[in-house]
Amino acid sequence: MQKADRTDETTTVDLGRRGEMLAERALKRAGMRLLARNYRAGHYEIDRIFRERRTGFIVFVEVKARSGTAYGLAREAVTPRKQRFLRQAAERYLFENDLLGALCRFDVVEVDLKDGRIERIENAF
Repeated sequence: MQKADRTDETTTVDLGRRGEMLAERALKRAGMRLLARNYRAGHYEIDRIFRERRTGFIVFVEVKARSGTAYGLAREAVTPRKQRFLRQAAERYLFENDLLGALCRFDVVEVDLKDGRIERIENAF
């Protein structure tokens, strides 16, 4: 039983990392410059932080990867509670990097690992 649980956990982590890398590549191709990966502020984490070259916005990105629809749409996993945690981590990032006056937004990127489809929801919350 223990072994199966670890395998499931590892698989979930691996799928998440794969989704994050696919999202990162897509966002770079879209003209974004990567500032940070897996930024941690206490217990909170932001998957990716970019600067949008066109607008100068700091973009905090939450990546949600799925390999099917059994658990619903990926974007549905970004609950109001999760949004609050992301905002708190973003505030810390902005403070630590002397960017408190910067324009910023939160995007959610859905990655379908079965067909490779990537959808970005700009200014998701």
